[in-house]
Amino acid sequence: MVGIESELFSAVVRAQLAAGDADDAYPHRLDRFRYDARPYGTNTGYPEVFAGVEGVDPTLSFAKASESEIGRVVESRKDILQANGVRQGRLVSYPQCAGAGVPVPPPPRGRSSTRRAKPADVHAGCPKTPEYYVTVGLPLRGQPEGLKDIRDTRGDKVRLRGEVWTILVDETSVASHGWSRSQYAWLFKRNDEGVLELTNTILIGVVQ
Repeated sequence: MVGIESELFSAVVRAQLAAGDADDAYPHRLDRFRYDARPYGTNTGYPEVFAGVEGVDPTLSFAKASESEIGRVVESRKDILQANGVRQGRLVSYPQCAGAGVPVPPPPRGRSSTRRAKPADVHAGCPKTPEYYVTVGLPLRGQPEGLKDIRDTRGDKVRLRGEVWTILVDETSVASHGWSRSQYAWLFKRNDEGVLELTNTILIGVVQ
């Protein structure tokens, strides 16, 4: 697993670093970002909850890896991040920072002679400067059935042939207005020179 895994993780990092500044283009160009070297950002190297898309399960491509194998994957990823000058680190917890989609609660009801209390600020504990965290899953061989003939982030329908690999990329942003987590499927295809190239990205879901 480590060989193709390292090749794909390197390709993800390169594509992220090469991202442009256009707001409507994905991958986005990120500032103040970190990669979690652990697959899916978990200690086991496997997601706590699968994406819910048919065929999106790393055990369909490889037998479930042992703890030592996952350890080798993590160390390989750390080397790749260091070689590319990318910071490595886990998601920082901000307990007093609600999701970006959480509404501000209404003020207390009832009359009072005292000054009406301000509604609680659910984002009071959020960082003032945006931070981004990226986790990358394990390789999935081919294009999963649940991701065929659906539109990618550019609006194109995707059905690839040849040597194709899929990898799940989670991007978490934490800013003054709250946190947001998006999951994408990145699809790579090997070109005529034998290099894996990013061909399509598909948005799977957003949580705020």
